[in-house]
Amino acid sequence: MTDLAILVDSRMSRTSLGIFSFLLWLTLSAAYPLQVGEKQVEWDCLLTYTFGESLTLKGSLTIQDTPNALSLIFQSGSQRIVQTLSLDKQGNFAYYHDFRQTPFRPFAKVEIWLEGVLSDGTPFTTNKKEFLYEDNRFPWKTRFQAPFRVHWRQGDLQFAQTILNVAKEAQEAIEQWLPVEADWVIDIYVYESPGELRQALRGAGNSWIGAHADPDLGVALIAISAGLDQRLQMEQQIPHELMHIYLYRYRPAAYARLPVWLREGLATAAEFYPNPDYYTILETARQNRSLLTLQSLCDTFPQEAGPAYLAYAQSAAVVQYLLDQYGISKIRQLIDTYADQYECGAGFYRTYGFTLEQLEAEWQEARFGEASTARALANLAPWGILLLLVLFAPILLALQLVSHASSRRN
Repeated sequence: MTDLAILVDSRMSRTSLGIFSFLLWLTLSAAYPLQVGEKQVEWDCLLTYTFGESLTLKGSLTIQDTPNALSLIFQSGSQRIVQTLSLDKQGNFAYYHDFRQTPFRPFAKVEIWLEGVLSDGTPFTTNKKEFLYEDNRFPWKTRFQAPFRVHWRQGDLQFAQTILNVAKEAQEAIEQWLPVEADWVIDIYVYESPGELRQALRGAGNSWIGAHADPDLGVALIAISAGLDQRLQMEQQIPHELMHIYLYRYRPAAYARLPVWLREGLATAAEFYPNPDYYTILETARQNRSLLTLQSLCDTFPQEAGPAYLAYAQSAAVVQYLLDQYGISKIRQLIDTYADQYECGAGFYRTYGFTLEQLEAEWQEARFGEASTARALANLAPWGILLLLVLFAPILLALQLVSHASSRRN
Protein backbone atom coordinates (compact mmCIF):
# COMPACT_ATOMS: atom_id res chain seq x y z
CA MET A 1 0.00 0.00 0.00
CA THR A 2 2.84 2.38 0.82
CA ASP A 3 4.68 1.54 -2.44
CA LEU A 4 1.53 2.28 -4.43
CA ALA A 5 1.16 5.69 -2.77
CA ILE A 6 4.78 6.52 -3.57
CA LEU A 7 4.28 5.48 -7.21
CA VAL A 8 1.14 7.60 -7.55
CA ASP A 9 2.87 10.58 -5.90
CA SER A 10 5.84 10.20 -8.25
CA ARG A 11 3.61 10.17 -11.33
CA MET A 12 1.71 13.22 -10.08
CA SER A 13 5.02 15.05 -9.54
CA ARG A 14 6.15 14.28 -13.09
CA THR A 15 2.76 15.40 -14.41
CA SER A 16 2.95 18.67 -12.45
CA LEU A 17 6.49 19.26 -13.70
CA GLY A 18 5.37 18.65 -17.27
CA ILE A 19 2.48 21.09 -16.92
CA PHE A 20 4.79 23.70 -15.36
CA SER A 21 7.32 23.27 -18.18
CA PHE A 22 4.59 23.64 -20.80
CA LEU A 23 3.23 26.81 -19.17
CA LEU A 24 6.75 28.23 -18.91
CA TRP A 25 7.34 27.52 -22.62
CA LEU A 26 4.06 29.27 -23.49
CA THR A 27 5.05 32.30 -21.39
CA LEU A 28 8.50 32.60 -22.94
CA SER A 29 7.09 32.11 -26.42
CA ALA A 30 4.65 34.97 -25.88
CA ALA A 31 7.32 37.23 -24.42
CA TYR A 32 9.94 36.53 -27.08
CA PRO A 33 8.15 35.57 -30.30
CA LEU A 34 10.17 34.48 -33.33
CA GLN A 35 8.92 34.17 -36.85
CA VAL A 36 8.57 30.65 -38.20
CA GLY A 37 11.98 29.55 -39.41
CA GLU A 38 13.68 32.66 -38.01
CA LYS A 39 17.23 32.18 -36.80
CA GLN A 40 18.89 33.84 -33.83
CA VAL A 41 22.35 35.25 -34.65
CA GLU A 42 24.99 36.55 -32.21
CA TRP A 43 26.45 40.03 -32.57
CA ASP A 44 28.77 42.45 -30.78
CA CYS A 45 28.87 46.22 -31.00
CA LEU A 46 30.48 49.33 -29.59
CA LEU A 47 28.24 52.39 -29.41
CA THR A 48 29.42 55.95 -28.73
CA TYR A 49 27.53 59.23 -29.08
CA THR A 50 27.71 62.93 -28.41
CA PHE A 51 24.38 64.21 -27.14
CA GLY A 52 22.55 66.28 -29.74
CA GLU A 53 25.23 65.73 -32.40
CA SER A 54 25.98 62.22 -33.62
CA LEU A 55 26.16 58.51 -32.84
CA THR A 56 28.66 55.93 -34.07
CA LEU A 57 28.03 52.19 -33.95
CA LYS A 58 30.67 49.62 -34.87
CA GLY A 59 30.08 45.90 -34.60
CA SER A 60 30.38 42.43 -35.99
CA LEU A 61 27.98 39.66 -36.83
CA THR A 62 28.78 36.03 -36.07
CA ILE A 63 27.74 34.52 -39.38
CA GLN A 64 29.44 32.25 -41.93
CA ASP A 65 28.18 33.78 -45.18
CA THR A 66 27.18 37.26 -46.25
CA PRO A 67 23.43 37.87 -45.79
CA ASN A 68 21.27 39.01 -48.67
CA ALA A 69 19.85 41.84 -46.54
CA LEU A 70 20.79 43.43 -43.22
CA SER A 71 19.04 46.20 -41.29
CA LEU A 72 19.81 48.07 -38.08
CA ILE A 73 16.77 49.00 -35.94
CA PHE A 74 16.53 51.70 -33.26
CA GLN A 75 13.38 51.64 -31.13
CA SER A 76 12.48 54.28 -28.54
CA GLY A 77 8.84 54.31 -27.51
CA SER A 78 6.83 54.84 -30.68
CA GLN A 79 9.88 56.07 -32.61
CA ARG A 80 11.48 53.43 -34.83
CA ILE A 81 14.39 54.03 -37.20
CA VAL A 82 15.48 51.37 -39.71
CA GLN A 83 18.79 51.68 -41.57
CA THR A 84 20.33 49.36 -44.17
CA LEU A 85 23.78 47.98 -43.31
CA SER A 86 26.46 46.15 -45.23
CA LEU A 87 29.12 43.75 -43.90
CA ASP A 88 32.73 43.47 -44.94
CA LYS A 89 34.35 40.06 -45.51
CA GLN A 90 35.10 39.69 -41.82
CA GLY A 91 31.47 40.32 -40.87
CA ASN A 92 32.09 43.83 -39.52
CA PHE A 93 29.87 46.86 -40.00
CA ALA A 94 29.87 50.57 -39.11
CA TYR A 95 27.04 53.07 -38.83
CA TYR A 96 26.95 56.85 -38.32
CA HIS A 97 23.82 58.71 -37.20
CA ASP A 98 23.36 62.50 -37.27
CA PHE A 99 21.06 63.63 -34.44
CA ARG A 100 20.69 67.03 -36.07
CA GLN A 101 18.94 65.33 -38.99
CA THR A 102 17.02 62.67 -37.06
CA PRO A 103 16.97 63.39 -33.33
CA PHE A 104 16.29 60.85 -30.61
CA ARG A 105 14.08 61.70 -27.66
CA PRO A 106 16.33 63.01 -24.88
CA PHE A 107 16.68 60.87 -21.73
CA ALA A 108 14.76 57.96 -23.25
CA LYS A 109 15.91 54.36 -23.37
CA VAL A 110 16.71 53.12 -26.87
CA GLU A 111 16.74 49.48 -28.00
CA ILE A 112 18.91 48.40 -30.92
CA TRP A 113 19.11 45.11 -32.84
CA LEU A 114 19.76 43.67 -36.29
CA GLU A 115 17.43 41.89 -38.69
CA GLY A 116 18.24 40.30 -42.02
CA VAL A 117 17.89 37.45 -44.49
CA LEU A 118 20.51 34.73 -45.03
CA SER A 119 21.69 33.71 -48.48
CA ASP A 120 19.37 30.68 -48.38
CA GLY A 121 16.37 32.91 -47.68
CA THR A 122 16.13 32.23 -43.94
CA PRO A 123 15.25 35.35 -41.92
CA PHE A 124 17.36 36.05 -38.83
CA THR A 125 17.48 38.49 -35.94
CA THR A 126 19.82 39.32 -33.08
CA ASN A 127 19.21 39.90 -29.40
CA LYS A 128 18.34 43.45 -28.37
CA LYS A 129 20.74 45.83 -26.67
CA GLU A 130 19.70 48.95 -24.79
CA PHE A 131 21.23 52.30 -23.91
CA LEU A 132 20.03 55.49 -22.22
CA TYR A 133 20.22 58.57 -24.43
CA GLU A 134 21.03 61.07 -21.70
CA ASP A 135 22.88 64.36 -21.94
CA ASN A 136 26.54 63.28 -21.89
CA ARG A 137 27.94 66.72 -22.69
CA PHE A 138 28.66 67.08 -18.97
CA PRO A 139 30.20 64.79 -16.32
CA TRP A 140 27.21 64.29 -14.02
CA LYS A 141 27.50 63.50 -10.34
CA THR A 142 24.70 61.33 -8.97
CA ARG A 143 23.06 60.84 -5.60
CA PHE A 144 20.08 58.58 -4.89
CA GLN A 145 17.43 58.73 -2.19
CA ALA A 146 14.32 56.77 -3.10
CA PRO A 147 12.41 57.52 -5.17
CA PHE A 148 14.63 60.35 -6.45
CA ARG A 149 17.96 60.24 -8.25
CA VAL A 150 19.54 63.66 -8.65
CA HIS A 151 22.19 64.40 -11.29
CA TRP A 152 24.18 67.61 -10.91
CA ARG A 153 27.44 69.16 -12.10
CA GLN A 154 28.56 71.93 -9.76
CA GLY A 155 28.22 72.06 -6.01
CA ASP A 156 28.88 69.70 -3.13
CA LEU A 157 26.84 66.93 -1.55
CA GLN A 158 24.95 69.47 0.52
CA PHE A 159 23.65 71.04 -2.70
CA ALA A 160 22.46 67.64 -3.95
CA GLN A 161 20.91 66.79 -0.59
CA THR A 162 18.97 70.06 -0.62
CA ILE A 163 17.56 69.08 -4.02
CA LEU A 164 16.53 65.71 -2.57
CA ASN A 165 15.01 67.31 0.53
CA VAL A 166 12.90 69.73 -1.52
CA ALA A 167 11.82 66.85 -3.79
CA LYS A 168 10.74 64.83 -0.75
CA GLU A 169 8.75 67.76 0.64
CA ALA A 170 7.10 68.25 -2.74
CA GLN A 171 6.30 64.54 -2.95
CA GLU A 172 4.55 64.60 0.42
CA ALA A 173 2.56 67.71 -0.51
CA ILE A 174 1.53 66.39 -3.93
CA GLU A 175 0.46 63.02 -2.52
CA GLN A 176 -2.06 64.88 -0.36
CA TRP A 177 -3.71 65.88 -3.63
CA LEU A 178 -3.01 62.81 -5.77
CA PRO A 179 -2.47 59.56 -3.86
CA VAL A 180 0.14 57.70 -5.89
CA GLU A 181 2.48 54.93 -4.75
CA ALA A 182 6.05 55.99 -5.51
CA ASP A 183 7.31 52.61 -6.67
CA TRP A 184 9.53 53.99 -9.45
CA VAL A 185 12.65 56.13 -9.78
CA ILE A 186 12.37 59.81 -10.75
CA ASP A 187 15.52 61.32 -12.28
CA ILE A 188 16.16 65.03 -11.67
CA TYR A 189 18.83 66.66 -13.85
CA VAL A 190 20.08 70.00 -12.55
CA TYR A 191 21.43 72.41 -15.16
CA GLU A 192 23.31 75.57 -14.28
CA SER A 193 21.26 77.87 -16.50
CA PRO A 194 18.02 77.85 -18.50
CA GLY A 195 20.12 78.22 -21.66
CA GLU A 196 21.92 74.91 -21.02
CA LEU A 197 18.61 73.23 -20.33
CA ARG A 198 17.06 74.53 -23.54
CA GLN A 199 20.01 73.20 -25.53
CA ALA A 200 19.10 69.74 -24.25
CA LEU A 201 15.56 70.26 -25.55
CA ARG A 202 16.38 71.30 -29.08
CA GLY A 203 13.22 71.41 -31.11
CA ALA A 204 11.00 72.08 -28.07
CA GLY A 205 10.15 75.43 -29.66
CA ASN A 206 9.92 77.74 -26.65
CA SER A 207 12.91 80.02 -26.06
CA TRP A 208 11.63 80.98 -22.58
CA ILE A 209 11.48 77.47 -21.03
CA GLY A 210 13.29 77.30 -17.69
CA ALA A 211 12.34 73.77 -16.58
CA HIS A 212 10.82 70.68 -18.16
CA ALA A 213 9.37 67.26 -17.33
CA ASP A 214 8.83 64.09 -19.35
CA PRO A 215 6.20 62.41 -17.17
CA ASP A 216 6.18 59.04 -18.96
CA LEU A 217 9.98 58.80 -18.62
CA GLY A 218 9.98 59.93 -15.00
CA VAL A 219 12.52 62.67 -15.83
CA ALA A 220 12.58 66.29 -14.62
CA LEU A 221 14.99 68.94 -15.88
CA ILE A 222 15.53 72.06 -13.79
CA ALA A 223 17.91 75.03 -14.00
CA ILE A 224 19.33 76.31 -10.71
CA SER A 225 21.54 79.36 -11.15
CA ALA A 226 24.16 80.36 -8.59
CA GLY A 227 23.01 82.91 -6.03
CA LEU A 228 21.39 83.45 -2.64
CA ASP A 229 17.97 82.43 -3.96
CA GLN A 230 18.94 78.89 -4.99
CA ARG A 231 16.53 77.23 -2.56
CA LEU A 232 13.73 79.52 -3.74
CA GLN A 233 14.44 78.40 -7.32
CA MET A 234 14.29 74.77 -6.18
CA GLU A 235 11.02 75.30 -4.30
CA GLN A 236 9.40 76.73 -7.41
CA GLN A 237 10.76 74.41 -10.11
CA ILE A 238 10.89 71.01 -8.38
CA PRO A 239 7.25 70.87 -7.15
CA HIS A 240 6.06 72.15 -10.54
CA GLU A 241 7.83 69.45 -12.56
CA LEU A 242 7.09 66.68 -10.04
CA MET A 243 3.39 67.52 -10.24
CA HIS A 244 3.49 66.73 -13.96
CA ILE A 245 5.09 63.34 -13.25
CA TYR A 246 2.70 62.46 -10.42
CA LEU A 247 -0.28 63.64 -12.45
CA TYR A 248 0.75 61.24 -15.20
CA ARG A 249 1.26 58.40 -12.72
CA TYR A 250 -2.11 59.09 -11.13
CA ARG A 251 -4.02 58.56 -14.39
CA PRO A 252 -1.73 57.71 -17.33
CA ALA A 253 -4.68 57.39 -19.71
CA ALA A 254 -5.95 60.85 -18.78
CA TYR A 255 -2.76 62.90 -18.82
CA ALA A 256 -2.58 63.61 -22.56
CA ARG A 257 -6.30 64.48 -22.63
CA LEU A 258 -6.20 66.95 -19.74
CA PRO A 259 -6.67 70.60 -20.73
CA VAL A 260 -3.35 72.41 -20.70
CA TRP A 261 -4.78 75.02 -18.32
CA LEU A 262 -5.56 72.25 -15.84
CA ARG A 263 -2.17 70.49 -16.15
CA GLU A 264 -0.15 73.67 -15.89
CA GLY A 265 -2.49 75.20 -13.37
CA LEU A 266 -2.06 72.26 -11.00
CA ALA A 267 1.71 72.27 -11.53
CA THR A 268 1.97 76.01 -10.88
CA ALA A 269 -0.35 75.81 -7.86
CA ALA A 270 1.94 73.11 -6.43
CA GLU A 271 4.90 75.49 -6.26
CA PHE A 272 5.85 76.34 -2.68
CA TYR A 273 6.20 80.05 -3.50
CA PRO A 274 4.09 81.44 -6.35
CA ASN A 275 5.81 83.69 -8.82
CA PRO A 276 5.20 87.24 -7.49
CA ASP A 277 5.12 88.58 -11.05
CA TYR A 278 1.91 86.68 -11.72
CA TYR A 279 -0.12 89.12 -9.60
CA THR A 280 1.07 92.07 -11.68
CA ILE A 281 0.57 90.16 -14.94
CA LEU A 282 -3.04 89.34 -14.05
CA GLU A 283 -3.84 92.85 -12.86
CA THR A 284 -2.38 94.39 -16.01
CA ALA A 285 -4.33 91.97 -18.23
CA ARG A 286 -7.54 92.81 -16.38
CA GLN A 287 -7.00 96.53 -16.85
CA ASN A 288 -6.15 96.02 -20.52
CA ARG A 289 -9.08 93.62 -20.98
CA SER A 290 -6.64 91.03 -22.36
CA LEU A 291 -7.39 88.09 -20.06
CA LEU A 292 -7.40 84.79 -21.95
CA THR A 293 -10.38 82.48 -22.29
CA LEU A 294 -10.05 79.03 -20.77
CA GLN A 295 -11.34 77.53 -24.00
CA SER A 296 -8.30 78.96 -25.81
CA LEU A 297 -6.03 77.26 -23.24
CA CYS A 298 -7.50 73.78 -23.60
CA ASP A 299 -5.08 72.42 -26.19
CA THR A 300 -2.01 74.63 -26.07
CA PHE A 301 -0.39 77.69 -24.52
CA PRO A 302 0.86 80.69 -26.50
CA GLN A 303 4.39 80.40 -27.88
CA GLU A 304 5.42 84.00 -27.15
CA ALA A 305 6.84 84.70 -23.70
CA GLY A 306 4.39 87.45 -22.64
CA PRO A 307 1.12 85.66 -23.44
CA ALA A 308 2.62 82.39 -22.15
CA TYR A 309 3.33 83.89 -18.73
CA LEU A 310 -0.21 85.24 -18.65
CA ALA A 311 -1.50 81.74 -19.49
CA TYR A 312 0.49 80.25 -16.59
CA ALA A 313 -0.63 82.97 -14.18
CA GLN A 314 -4.28 82.71 -15.16
CA SER A 315 -4.33 78.89 -15.15
CA ALA A 316 -2.76 78.77 -11.69
CA ALA A 317 -5.25 81.31 -10.34
CA VAL A 318 -8.27 79.49 -11.80
CA VAL A 319 -7.12 76.08 -10.53
CA GLN A 320 -6.46 77.56 -7.08
CA TYR A 321 -9.97 79.00 -7.14
CA LEU A 322 -11.39 75.55 -7.96
CA LEU A 323 -9.38 74.02 -5.13
CA ASP A 324 -10.52 76.65 -2.63
CA GLN A 325 -14.18 76.59 -3.63
CA TYR A 326 -14.82 72.92 -4.54
CA GLY A 327 -11.92 70.92 -3.11
CA ILE A 328 -9.33 68.47 -4.44
CA SER A 329 -11.83 65.60 -4.65
CA LYS A 330 -13.64 67.47 -7.40
CA ILE A 331 -10.34 67.94 -9.26
CA ARG A 332 -9.73 64.18 -9.05
CA GLN A 333 -13.23 63.60 -10.41
CA LEU A 334 -12.46 65.99 -13.27
CA ILE A 335 -9.28 64.06 -14.11
CA ASP A 336 -11.26 60.80 -14.16
CA THR A 337 -13.82 62.39 -16.46
CA TYR A 338 -11.15 63.36 -18.99
CA ALA A 339 -9.83 59.80 -18.79
CA ASP A 340 -13.21 58.80 -20.25
CA GLN A 341 -12.28 60.86 -23.35
CA TYR A 342 -14.53 63.83 -22.77
CA GLU A 343 -13.72 67.05 -24.65
CA CYS A 344 -12.36 70.01 -22.66
CA GLY A 345 -15.58 71.94 -22.09
CA ALA A 346 -17.84 68.89 -21.93
CA GLY A 347 -15.66 67.17 -19.34
CA PHE A 348 -15.68 70.23 -17.12
CA TYR A 349 -19.45 70.67 -17.40
CA ARG A 350 -20.05 66.98 -16.61
CA THR A 351 -17.97 67.30 -13.43
CA TYR A 352 -18.96 70.73 -12.10
CA GLY A 353 -22.36 71.30 -13.67
CA PHE A 354 -21.51 74.68 -15.22
CA THR A 355 -19.53 75.87 -18.22
CA LEU A 356 -15.98 77.16 -18.61
CA GLU A 357 -17.42 80.59 -19.39
CA GLN A 358 -19.33 80.54 -16.10
CA LEU A 359 -16.15 79.48 -14.32
CA GLU A 360 -14.31 82.47 -15.81
CA ALA A 361 -17.06 84.81 -14.59
CA GLU A 362 -17.01 83.28 -11.09
CA TRP A 363 -13.24 83.49 -10.86
CA GLN A 364 -13.06 87.08 -12.12
CA GLU A 365 -15.75 88.14 -9.66
CA ALA A 366 -13.84 86.52 -6.78
CA ARG A 367 -10.45 87.75 -7.96
CA PHE A 368 -11.19 91.29 -9.09
CA GLY A 369 -14.64 91.99 -7.67
CA GLU A 370 -15.81 93.37 -11.01
CA ALA A 371 -19.25 91.82 -11.05
CA SER A 372 -19.88 92.51 -7.34
CA THR A 373 -18.92 96.17 -7.82
CA ALA A 374 -21.29 96.52 -10.75
CA ARG A 375 -24.04 94.81 -8.78
CA ALA A 376 -23.45 97.10 -5.81
CA LEU A 377 -23.65 100.18 -8.04
CA ALA A 378 -26.86 98.88 -9.56
CA ASN A 379 -28.35 98.34 -6.11
CA LEU A 380 -27.36 101.84 -5.03
CA ALA A 381 -28.74 103.51 -8.14
CA PRO A 382 -32.26 104.16 -6.73
CA TRP A 383 -30.81 105.65 -3.57
CA GLY A 384 -28.47 107.80 -5.65
CA ILE A 385 -31.39 109.20 -7.58
CA LEU A 386 -33.24 109.93 -4.33
CA LEU A 387 -30.16 111.66 -2.95
CA LEU A 388 -29.92 113.83 -6.04
CA LEU A 389 -33.57 114.82 -5.67
CA VAL A 390 -33.11 115.68 -2.00
CA LEU A 391 -30.02 117.81 -2.71
CA PHE A 392 -31.06 119.54 -5.90
CA ALA A 393 -34.84 119.86 -5.53
CA PRO A 394 -34.67 122.91 -3.19
CA ILE A 395 -32.19 124.57 -5.55
CA LEU A 396 -34.43 123.99 -8.52
CA LEU A 397 -37.42 125.27 -6.57
CA ALA A 398 -35.55 128.44 -5.53
CA LEU A 399 -34.49 129.08 -9.12
CA GLN A 400 -38.09 128.75 -10.26
CA LEU A 401 -39.30 131.21 -7.57
CA VAL A 402 -36.64 133.77 -8.53
CA SER A 403 -37.52 133.40 -12.17
CA HIS A 404 -41.21 133.81 -11.40
CA ALA A 405 -40.64 136.94 -9.25
CA SER A 406 -38.47 138.48 -11.95
CA SER A 407 -41.11 137.94 -14.58
CA ARG A 408 -43.77 139.64 -12.40
CA ARG A 409 -41.64 142.75 -11.99
CA ASN A 410 -41.24 142.99 -15.68
